[in-house]
Amino acid sequence: FMAPELIQKKEYDYTVDYFTMGVTLYEMIAAKGPFRVRGEKVENTEVARRILNDPVSYTPVFSKDCKDICEGLMHKDPEKRLGFKNNDCEELKKQPFFKDINWGCLEGGMLPPPFVPDPKAVYAKGIDDVGAFSSIKGVVLDKEDTDFYNDFSSGNVPIPWQEEMIETGVFGEMNIWGENGKLPNDLDSSFVEAKGGGCVLL
Repeated sequence: FMAPELIQKKEYDYTVDYFTMGVTLYEMIAAKGPFRVRGEKVENTEVARRILNDPVSYTPVFSKDCKDICEGLMHKDPEKRLGFKNNDCEELKKQPFFKDINWGCLEGGMLPPPFVPDPKAVYAKGIDDVGAFSSIKGVVLDKEDTDFYNDFSSGNVPIPWQEEMIETGVFGEMNIWGENGKLPNDLDSSFVEAKGGGCVLL
């Protein structure tokens, strides 16, 4: 979802990123976007109209603090939007939503994360079955899966995507390394420069 000033093709700055942050926070709480009903098929022009004109609706799942910070971040007027102002983010940091955060410790890397995922565990069968992240949900890994995860520890990889990666051979094609684990020539910048070529990553 683009910030209103982007849709209107006006000059913009980093405040558009705070609009996106508000949209992301809303989606994490509501499990849907702020400008589209879940499962709704709507033209981009209508979504743009809603972003420009319609207020965002909030369900009871939003506490007052959650609603206030989403409203502040998704304010249609960039001058009134929460974010980086006067060379700091103090206004944003002082929001009641963040009342339990010690910003000094956070910025110093001294706070333990509230959740550390196991990079070799599958927490859902698919993207529509995320559910609670505290336990593995009905997933049985065979030897092929285990080998896959030993080489490719990416976190929450849905089973259907994992199977497609293995079956199509894409994973194998993209993970071919040189002798003794060295970079293959097409990924080695010194080799490419020596040959006078370029490298394009897709």
